Amino acid sequence: MIALSASPPTQLMPAKTKGPVELEPFLQRDFLAFEKHRQHDDEYNALRLSIRRKLKKIADRVKQLAKAQGVELAGKEGLHHPYTFNSFRVRDQRAYLCRSDAERKKLAAFFGEALGKDAETHYIQTVLEVSIDDQVVEAALRIHPHAWWDGEHLKKKVATPEGLAEWVAMLNALPKGFGMRLHDWKNVHWAGSAKAGDVKDTFGFYVPGEHWLHVVRELPKEDALAMGVEGPTWVVESLLALLGMYRFVLWHP
Repeated sequence: MIALSASPPTQLMPAKTKGPVELEPFLQRDFLAFEKHRQHDDEYNALRLSIRRKLKKIADRVKQLAKAQGVELAGKEGLHHPYTFNSFRVRDQRAYLCRSDAERKKLAAFFGEALGKDAETHYIQTVLEVSIDDQVVEAALRIHPHAWWDGEHLKKKVATPEGLAEWVAMLNALPKGFGMRLHDWKNVHWAGSAKAGDVKDTFGFYVPGEHWLHVVRELPKEDALAMGVEGPTWVVESLLALLGMYRFVLWHP
C-alpha cells in the first residue's frame, strides 16, 4: 500500500509573463525643464534624466512593435545635461530609433575606413524620433544631412513618376497633422493634401549632405497635458505610422 501524504501536493504555478512597460504621461514640469533660462542649469539634470527615461520607454515600445512588423531598430537617447556637444544648453530632449547595429556595421564595412564612422553612428541616419521642448512634443521621421546614402536613394526614387506617386500616397495616408518639410524651410506639405507637383519641386532643392528632411507631427503642450496617458500612446501610434516611409527611404548596400 502506498502511504498518502498528509499535506496536499505542491501545485505548479504558471510562470508570470512580463508585460510591456507602462508609459508615463507628459507633465507640466517636463516642458518647464527646457525653458530658456533652465537649459544651461545643472540643477535640472535629474529632471531631464527622468524625461529622457520617459522618452526611452516610448521608443522602446515602438521598437518592440516595429519588430513584430519585421523592422529591426536600435535605440539611442540625446544628452540630458549641458555639454560641449550641445553648446552647454539642453534645448530639448529626444530619443530616436535607427538601423539595427548589424545594419549599421554592414554600411560601415561597405564604405570603408574613410566614411564608415559616419555610417555606423546612431544619429547620422534616417531616424524615427520622439522629442520634447518647452512648447511641443514631436514624433518625426528625419534624414540627417550627413546620411547622404539614404538622402540620395530617396531623391532618385522620387525622381521617377512611380516613386513620387508612392511617396506622396504614403504622406497623404499619414494621420492628420503630419507634414513634410525641407531643412528649416517654412513650406510644409501636409498629410492629406500634399500635391505630387509641389513635393517634386521640393525634392528639386533637396541636397543630401547639406539638408535635413523632416516628416513631423507636433503635439502642443496644452494637448499633451490634457491627454494624460494617451499622450505617449499618440507618439507611439504616430511613429508606427511612419514605418512605411522609413522602409522606403533606407538604402541597402
